[in-house]
Amino acid sequence: MESKGLNCCKYLMFLFNLLIFLCGCVLLGLSVWAYVNADSFKKIISSDPVIFNSLIVLIAVGAVLIVAGFFGCLGAIQESKCLLGTFFTIVLVIFIAEIVGAILIYVYYPKAKDLALQSMQNYNTTTKQPWDILQTTFKCCGFTNYSDWGSTIPSTCCSDAASPCSPSMTTFYPLGCEAAIRKYFWIIGGIGIGIIVFEILAMIFACCLFQNIGDYEMA
Repeated sequence: MESKGLNCCKYLMFLFNLLIFLCGCVLLGLSVWAYVNADSFKKIISSDPVIFNSLIVLIAVGAVLIVAGFFGCLGAIQESKCLLGTFFTIVLVIFIAEIVGAILIYVYYPKAKDLALQSMQNYNTTTKQPWDILQTTFKCCGFTNYSDWGSTIPSTCCSDAASPCSPSMTTFYPLGCEAAIRKYFWIIGGIGIGIIVFEILAMIFACCLFQNIGDYEMA
């Protein structure tokens, strides 16, 4: 008969890996959605592919989390040291990659404003469509606020679609696009922190289950 400790570790391991699997599905889904719908914004960030390519990294992380969660659940149910060891290695690599990715995002984020302001200078040539879509979708104007556009404010900054907007008008969106989309970064960040917590706990339970399986086999 299996020990209570082994049963406890096994089911906790399964639970946390199921959560990791589901988080991986959410991350993969959101990342794919963002990547597919980011075509309109490629011109804005094309001068620094690191920002856009981070979506590809998130897609890969989501896919690997799904695989890791599957291995973890299977390893817990079957009490397989091989599967548990594989799971632990995968999650450890993901954990390190996520920390490195978070550092890169922190380092490169300040460049976002410079890239956005630079793209605004070419509004009527290469970046008109992406900026129009961004401002219409999020009901925002400019990067920080409408003053980023100077004296000529695009019609998409105005709620009544007047063309062009004037700085003296009160119908343009007062909120900058950075602030408008920042809440989505907080959502993604919260999901990321949650995934990291689950990963740490899952690795701890994997080690405990791995050890308990060894002790049980020797008993």
